[in-house]
Amino acid sequence: MSLMEKLERKMGGSHLPNMMIPLIVCYAVGFVISYVAPAVQYWLVFSPELIFRGQVWRIFTFVLCPESSSFFMALITCFIYFSISRGLEQIIGRFRLNFFLLSGLLILVLVGFAYYFVCVLVPGLEIFGSYTVVLNPYYLYGMLFVLFALAFPDAQFLFMFLFPIKGKWMIFLTLIMYILDVGQAFLNGNAAYGWIIVAMIAAAILTLLLYMMMIGYGRPAAPRNVVRMRSYTRQGAAPSDSARHKCCICGRTERTNPELDFRYCSYCVGNYEYCSDHLYSHIHKKPSGET
Repeated sequence: MSLMEKLERKMGGSHLPNMMIPLIVCYAVGFVISYVAPAVQYWLVFSPELIFRGQVWRIFTFVLCPESSSFFMALITCFIYFSISRGLEQIIGRFRLNFFLLSGLLILVLVGFAYYFVCVLVPGLEIFGSYTVVLNPYYLYGMLFVLFALAFPDAQFLFMFLFPIKGKWMIFLTLIMYILDVGQAFLNGNAAYGWIIVAMIAAAILTLLLYMMMIGYGRPAAPRNVVRMRSYTRQGAAPSDSARHKCCICGRTERTNPELDFRYCSYCVGNYEYCSDHLYSHIHKKPSGET
């Protein structure tokens, strides 16, 4: 049993809603504020020095600071964040999604404070923005695509809604885009913001590594589980001419439709396998008497 499973069992599952929804609302509210009253954003940005002077609300209000000033891009961003969060909620569960988001925001704040203390304590680094650390969760939210790609490495995504790309390449593309953001900041002569971007990317990567450690990603299976899996494979081995995966809704298999992905639903009680077309749209199977 992984650390995540132990934590989820101890806390009794997730009684919170999908935390990405209020974060999207904060993003939209912050975008409106940037247009209606841009001066108010000064009171929302993350500033460790001002936090130590008593303005503790800045620990939370930095999520109201959008990274884009374009209305069209903000609308597309909200739609993408909503879609990817709903998909991940179906795949990994609400508890794990909320853990990723909340732990990521906490790590981002801690990295912001660490960046501030380095700039203050190390002589000559005051030029790197020790007064105001412009944090935003843009790079943390970008890691949601990496989580989705890890779950479906062979699934195709439409990059920029135009170019099909497999999930495993989406991971590298995300990291390349992050590196380009850092390079652009330094090439524009804004070294202070370039290092802040490095700090935010480091926080996002640390969050991903923490999540993977908690779920035991890549950890070898216990010997007793290996024996059980091998026994199950021998007992349920299908003839070579039959399908191994079949959607319990439409009956399609990997042989009739090789372009489809097949997954089991973690919310259904029992071994119910669905194709990618019905994985998110089916009605969850519950024990009799439950709704």
